[in-house]
Amino acid sequence: MLQRLLYNDICRRTGNDLSEKQAKRLIKTVKHYMGEVHRVNVGQPVRNLNTEVLRVVLPDYIMYLERKEISDSRSVASITEEVTTTEVVQTEIVPEGRRIQMDVGTAFSKLQSSRQETKTRPPIQDFQLSLQDEPPISMDVFERMKQEREEEAARVSEFQLAAEGQRQGQRQGQQQFAEATDMFSRNNRRAVEEAESAFAERERRSLESRASASASSQLFTLTPPPDMRALFMGDKQTIDRTRNGAAAAFPAAGAGAAFAAAGAAAGNPTVVQDTRTTSQQMIIPREPDTMAYKENELNLFIYSGDRDWVSNSTETRYNFSVNFDPSNMPVGLRVSPTSTAKFRNIVRIEFVKAIMPGEGLDMIVTKTGVQAYDSSVNVNILSFPYIQVRIPELETNNYGTNQGLNSAFGVLQYDGNWISDTGVTTQRGYLAMIPKFMKCQKTYTPTPLATIQKLSFQFQRPDGTLLSSIADTLDISQIFPSISLTGAPYTLTNTNYAKDTAVDLSGSAYYWLKTTKFFNHWTVSKGDKIIVKNLSWNTSPTGNALTQIPEFLNYIEQDSGLLVVDTGVINGTTFQSGGTAYSYNSQGYANAIIVRGKFVDPTIAGGLLPAMFASIVDTNTSGDLSFFLKNTQLSTGRLMNQSHQIQVALRIITRELDSTGILRPDNL
Repeated sequence: MLQRLLYNDICRRTGNDLSEKQAKRLIKTVKHYMGEVHRVNVGQPVRNLNTEVLRVVLPDYIMYLERKEISDSRSVASITEEVTTTEVVQTEIVPEGRRIQMDVGTAFSKLQSSRQETKTRPPIQDFQLSLQDEPPISMDVFERMKQEREEEAARVSEFQLAAEGQRQGQRQGQQQFAEATDMFSRNNRRAVEEAESAFAERERRSLESRASASASSQLFTLTPPPDMRALFMGDKQTIDRTRNGAAAAFPAAGAGAAFAAAGAAAGNPTVVQDTRTTSQQMIIPREPDTMAYKENELNLFIYSGDRDWVSNSTETRYNFSVNFDPSNMPVGLRVSPTSTAKFRNIVRIEFVKAIMPGEGLDMIVTKTGVQAYDSSVNVNILSFPYIQVRIPELETNNYGTNQGLNSAFGVLQYDGNWISDTGVTTQRGYLAMIPKFMKCQKTYTPTPLATIQKLSFQFQRPDGTLLSSIADTLDISQIFPSISLTGAPYTLTNTNYAKDTAVDLSGSAYYWLKTTKFFNHWTVSKGDKIIVKNLSWNTSPTGNALTQIPEFLNYIEQDSGLLVVDTGVINGTTFQSGGTAYSYNSQGYANAIIVRGKFVDPTIAGGLLPAMFASIVDTNTSGDLSFFLKNTQLSTGRLMNQSHQIQVALRIITRELDSTGILRPDNL
């Protein structure tokens, strides 16, 4: 197959079929290279071996045909030259006398033969295989390339030597011209000084002789000597002598330089002198390689409660993330706190402080007597020597003996605390935690960070676990108005948040928000502020409730939130609340949150009567709002404790161009 492919390709290239010797040579070449390729590339696929054989055989065989063509053309040319020479010698040049004796036909034939030009026959190509041993192709190529490099190097060396000699001759000529010019100038100055001194001496003598000859009254006319006229007036003969002498002394400098020297020596006033001087206005200042920059310190505050806590249950106050520049984010996917600012060219990011709630992180239940328990011990973040904050997007600059410290961005310690002075003991205020006496920052040098898209925060205990895995949001299953909590089928145990016949006349003074799960009393406690969102019911209201529901939702879902009056426990139809013994069960857990209802403007009614929603009196009968709420389960609804969120303060230093280094002083 390889022989057939090569045979057809070579015939196509040469335009002729191969002779028997050429075909045999091709077969020998293919077999030779097949053996060599197989020996060098053992284990390669057959396709690769065939490709390699075709690659090396074709140029080798083409070079072989070219060498045979050159050698055959030389031999044919030599034979043709010999035949031509012989024919020329044998051509008879007929003398004029014998031509007269010949007949006309013979003489004409002889004349035409002598006048015809002998044409060289075209060379005949011979593609036969050479019977002599031929040297390897690679050696021929190597010798030819070596010879070409040596010839090129010799030419370059000769050119460089010639150029260097020319430059040296020019430098010698310029040096000789300068020396001769200096000597000529010195001689001229000496001649001028001698002429001036001689002129002064003659003038002095003339004045003395004129003063001594008092009888003589003729005017004395001072005539400059001939050499002074030639010197100051530019005598033509003197200039010609100077020009000829300079040109003879410096033939390489040219006539222009000699004439300039002669003119300068003769004091020719027509020679233009360059009197320009360099001034500060002619210098163009170069643009500096570096520009002036300034750094801006920006404060960034992050609030964990700004996340989409209504539909996102994975993030908590101790584990959340914040996004920046949400212009490219699809609407509806912003489940994390989002900053509308876009920070550019960030040089440094510093963690300043974190403001954290003083809530209890762990529940400790102690037994104080027979069937008596206590869970009032508050184990908050001050129970740890430090807490650590982890930000995966920023490389850590802390190292420790455990993986938690190695991955932490900073270690926070207590700095200050404050609590409300309302006397509420379960709400323990807030704690300021800072990286005291330590650097908690990430520096980008020498090239600033272009921008940031996201930052994630994880507040951990010293062992690397989250401070609390308990969610700060609770799902609501049902809402009970206080006006409906009276008599059967309800059992009210030690609670003051049932119907008050003196107050609950037109509406409810309090509302019980029943949660789907129990929560410990550290999660939501008296004095906290909660936010309620996304309330909806399984069935639609009817009657007065249909008109009252929109205004009720505006109140219960207000953005400012609702204050927690107390917590309680709802067990079926049994409601209990009030004091530490009834606000939660013996183990410290509750499933109801009691909030204040809407009241009439206290400046008008004195804060005594609940407000009527949609100006309709609620009597807790069929069709009223309270009747609908106590008998209908919620399909969706969630609340978040706003008082137990975290605020993070960061300092971001950015770099921008300083225009004061570019503006003119009068524009500042």
